Amino acid sequence: MMPGHIAAADGKNVLSISAGIITSVWQPGTFVDVDDARDAMLAVAQISGGIPMPMLSEMTDVEISAAARYEFAQTTGVLAIAVLGSSTVDRVIAAAMSRHTRYPHEFFTSRDDAMAWLNNFTASGHSGGYTDGISALA
Repeated sequence: MMPGHIAAADGKNVLSISAGIITSVWQPGTFVDVDDARDAMLAVAQISGGIPMPMLSEMTDVEISAAARYEFAQTTGVLAIAVLGSSTVDRVIAAAMSRHTRYPHEFFTSRDDAMAWLNNFTASGHSGGYTDGISALA
């Protein structure tokens, strides 16, 4: 694992790790295309040393192409993703992203709730969490 922060997607995304959880912050108002998604996933592998970990992804007011959503869904570099957003549009984008994922994926409007959910995946590497995709929506 690399300490500090890594910028990806031409600076649109910044990644860091704390307490076994990757944090990915996308600049509000950005558009994420497939190249941005690929670059972000390469940065995830770099910062995590190739070890799959849970991730908090802050994506408030971010537009993501269908190809980028598919690319994110195919990653094997994460154990679970909590998407943190603030609007109905953020929630819809997160729901669209979860269609093809191979890992638990939930949307939250509270950072504390998102981190609590992700902590379920740090101790044993894979456990718990919401399974219906709706319970986390509060």
